[in-house]
Amino acid sequence: IEGVDLVIPNSDKPRLVSIIHQQLNLPEAESSLIENDSSPLLFSGRQRAFIKVQDGCRYRCTYCIVTLARGEESSRSINDIIDEINILSSQNIKEVVLTGVHLGGYGAGLNSNLAALVKEVLKSTDMQRIRMGSLEPWELHDDFWHLFEDNRVMPHLHLPLQSGANSVLRRMARRCKTEDFAQLLKQARDVNPLFNITTDIIVGFPGETDKEWQQGLSFIEQCNFGHIHIFAFSPREGTKAAILPDPISRDIKRQRSEELHQLAARMKRRNLEKMLEQQTTVLFEGNQQLNPDASITWSGYTPNFQRVKVTTQRNDLCNQVLGVKLEQSLFNDELSGQLIGKSI
Repeated sequence: IEGVDLVIPNSDKPRLVSIIHQQLNLPEAESSLIENDSSPLLFSGRQRAFIKVQDGCRYRCTYCIVTLARGEESSRSINDIIDEINILSSQNIKEVVLTGVHLGGYGAGLNSNLAALVKEVLKSTDMQRIRMGSLEPWELHDDFWHLFEDNRVMPHLHLPLQSGANSVLRRMARRCKTEDFAQLLKQARDVNPLFNITTDIIVGFPGETDKEWQQGLSFIEQCNFGHIHIFAFSPREGTKAAILPDPISRDIKRQRSEELHQLAARMKRRNLEKMLEQQTTVLFEGNQQLNPDASITWSGYTPNFQRVKVTTQRNDLCNQVLGVKLEQSLFNDELSGQLIGKSI
């Protein structure tokens, strides 16, 4: 390919730097980074680490190109993941997020599964907070919800719904009907009434009629999501959805997207208001604001991943998990509160 020096497959991405140095004869530079599959992504001033435990996807949703780009599924060993988390704990990381292209498929080929991994993390590490990344809803079995009985497992999941109409879900080749999805939400909120479920919705999928759209909106509102990632359908070459008949016009996509954004904002507000006067814990991050009266406004996240701001004279909140009483819902989709406890 003209102008391209090197083509590297996705499977070799963890070795990207060394391959470039080797193939292009570039000089080595000193680095403190450890280059391997287990190198975590650290965010928010090193309070939280994202750990990729799995890659690839076995499913073929009609709109998705990821399965073609990522290849076959593969999972890291539980021992490898445990070792990494223990290293992170020794570095004072307070929270890990288990991620993967198809996280619910963890353990394929290892005679294991995601629930077994989480149980082992709870048993063999002292990590304070454990989150899971995006999960396909059809892979959550009844025993999965018992994991959240341990308060180290955070009551927050991202479950991609994609559409609130079963007829559209069939065209997408999704494996979960709306009635099954609703049952999952009930199970989550039976464990914790403040369990935060976020989702993805595709607006304007080919053939989406006005009736299907209204049906979808009604179901989405029943779900009371904490947040919605909204995507206007865009065809990807090589996918089945790219050649489906009856494409939706740009104007209709824009109109439906705006309607859904308004609904999402109302649901977000309802969920925040339900948390007022509650006592919870917050993992405070390194971003703070110094106020004119010399007080400091800190921000962090609750177990169910709602952002909280606290104003105090203390200057040592960074990377601490502290008790907070939630007092006010702010207009920028955040909560504010007062410290009530010592470091946990």
